[in-house]
Amino acid sequence: MVIHQGSVGVDVKLISEVAGNAGLIIATNQAKVGADNFSGYEIALDSQADRLVIGRHDHNFNLIGYEAIDVRTDEWIRLRVKIEPESFTVFVNDKEITTVRDQHPLRAGTIGFRQWQRNAQYRNLELNVDGNAIDASLVGTARANEISGMWDAVGDVANASFQLIKDNPFVGQQSQRISAETNGGSAGLANRGLNRWGMTFRNGKPYEGQLWLRSDKAIAVSVTLEGTRLEDTAIENNNEVHELASKIVNVSGDGKWNRYDFELTPTGETENGRFAIRLQDAGQLDIGYAFLQPGSWGRYKDLPLRRDVVEGLIDQGITVLRYGGSMVDNPPNYRWKNMIGPRDQRQPYDGHWYDYSTNGWGIIDFLNLCEATGIFGIPCFSIDESPQDMVDFLEYANGDANSTWGQKRVADGHPKPYGLQFIQLGNEESVNEAYWDRYEPIARAMWKQDPSLTLIVGDFQFESPIVDPFHFTGSPAGITSLAAHQKILALAKELDTEVWFDTHMWTGGPEPTSSMNAFFTYVDALEKLAEGAKHKVVVFEFNANNHRQRRALSNAEMIGRIMRDGRIPITLSANCLQPDGQNDNGWDQGLLFLNSSDVWLQPPGFVTQMVSQAYQPWVVQSSVASNDKQAVPESIDVVATASEDKQTVIVRVANRDAHPVHVQLLCDGIQVQSSDAQVTTLAAPLNAHNTADNPNQIHPTTQTISIGTTDQSATIEVPAYSFSTIRIGS
Repeated sequence: MVIHQGSVGVDVKLISEVAGNAGLIIATNQAKVGADNFSGYEIALDSQADRLVIGRHDHNFNLIGYEAIDVRTDEWIRLRVKIEPESFTVFVNDKEITTVRDQHPLRAGTIGFRQWQRNAQYRNLELNVDGNAIDASLVGTARANEISGMWDAVGDVANASFQLIKDNPFVGQQSQRISAETNGGSAGLANRGLNRWGMTFRNGKPYEGQLWLRSDKAIAVSVTLEGTRLEDTAIENNNEVHELASKIVNVSGDGKWNRYDFELTPTGETENGRFAIRLQDAGQLDIGYAFLQPGSWGRYKDLPLRRDVVEGLIDQGITVLRYGGSMVDNPPNYRWKNMIGPRDQRQPYDGHWYDYSTNGWGIIDFLNLCEATGIFGIPCFSIDESPQDMVDFLEYANGDANSTWGQKRVADGHPKPYGLQFIQLGNEESVNEAYWDRYEPIARAMWKQDPSLTLIVGDFQFESPIVDPFHFTGSPAGITSLAAHQKILALAKELDTEVWFDTHMWTGGPEPTSSMNAFFTYVDALEKLAEGAKHKVVVFEFNANNHRQRRALSNAEMIGRIMRDGRIPITLSANCLQPDGQNDNGWDQGLLFLNSSDVWLQPPGFVTQMVSQAYQPWVVQSSVASNDKQAVPESIDVVATASEDKQTVIVRVANRDAHPVHVQLLCDGIQVQSSDAQVTTLAAPLNAHNTADNPNQIHPTTQTISIGTTDQSATIEVPAYSFSTIRIGS
């Protein structure tokens, strides 16, 4: 029923004091399987934050706002929404809370209930459409199924039940139970992959996996790869689902957890697939762990990583990867010792971004990736790790194979030491006295173990220039002094070791941001405090809320500034990877996008690639002047580098202006050996980006221009909103 004007009301009870929210959705259309896979407005209650959450969904989630209210758990709360053609008003317990007017309102639709990562109950539904009350009573069910959040019930669900059990789970706090009342009903669970996109299965290519199952009686279970045809739409649109591969697993009835390995080879191809586990007999089955991956054909060097994703990183020209970010921001169980050992037996934890985070891929797996690709890896650890645990990690990573923790590394399949040189402690921390109190004992213990190790302080961001290191403003972390930094520097000097400081900046583009402009005053301030301590500043995160050309130009300009300065050894951009569509509501900043079947670069990723491909080790003097003696526009940024033998020069030009610029290039101090120069340019409108349907819409183009061998000059046009690299010489 579509409601153009009317109201909807319901009693909501939030079950238990846990994270998440629950409530109503209105103006709902195009609802499909998936957490945010619909169009509509969400009006939800959040008990942990005592607030009303109002958001807009358009197959993503955009927060409209919060309203502070009293939200009590295990009590009925009346939630009512009055719907008008261009607005809606929210009432909680008959008190008017807020009215929302969307500048671009969604079209009228139906209503529904939505829970986000928590359980809730509903009663007393009332609907009024155009002044008329509608009979819409809720019908209770005798049995409520409990299904793990990333899975869906399939098959003969009517004759089966599903429970999340806490009794002796395989790992973590719960396991999934399926009980079937009849034989042959094929009741079970199916997983459609990340975001319920649908898995991609390739015809004739093997897939391998493992299950940990438990049953009190011998029972037959099928594992299947299923999907719609490539030309069909998604499974949830009720298209016919084909069985592409199937195998029977005979589960022991000993009541114990047992591991079952399997291999499946599909006889068809789909990008809308799912992996299903189905009971073939009446009985009860507990599922503790399920894992599926392509055979070695689809993985990079047999690691549990998609080959195309890793090759996409390599093709981008990445030379350094950092494993860190907000996931290390002090969740109590984010600890490296939980990330080793058999992947299927690692304990999940309550993560920063997700309540049910898995340790199936962690710091050690990251080091294996970097080793396999030849990319320099820097892992980031929680600053709340203990000093002894961090010393143990050094022994695990770098110790002899016969040492206590070296033996564990060998058992995990890595006989040789990793030879790790850099470790970061914390991410975007408030580097204050409290940070120092945690940092000092860890640093002393680790440097005692290995004085050659470089420790990296996980600092944050600075929005205002620092004139006085002990009195400043503009830190999002809330610090107003670098006194703790001074103590860290003094410790490095005392122990004759080296410390680095990682600070981040915003490069949303195209105009320079305050954090970009303040950055070098932070570098200068640390130099004033160092008193001979060996130290450097690095940037491990360029951040933004977009992945478009505007951000590419800002990244290019800041890289140019850093290259000219010459003091910053490593500069990285977040985020390395982004699932297509997942972060459209924030941190929408991936350089390499992926879905279940493909990967593709975004404009900022092409900037990384262009800088990498044009690398030369020496920064050379470059200057920009206007022929008409006018001031050179600030929208033009130029930096030049050269090979050691001065036979090759690279000129990088970023133009964030809306108009093209004609540039006469003059080379002095280098004898050009070739009459040609290669110009590679990334040019596009500011909001241009690449999509799954058109992954190469924005990409660099290369042309050859002539260089005068006598006057060593050439004239080129630098397009509007562009970044160019010009290779002169051999």
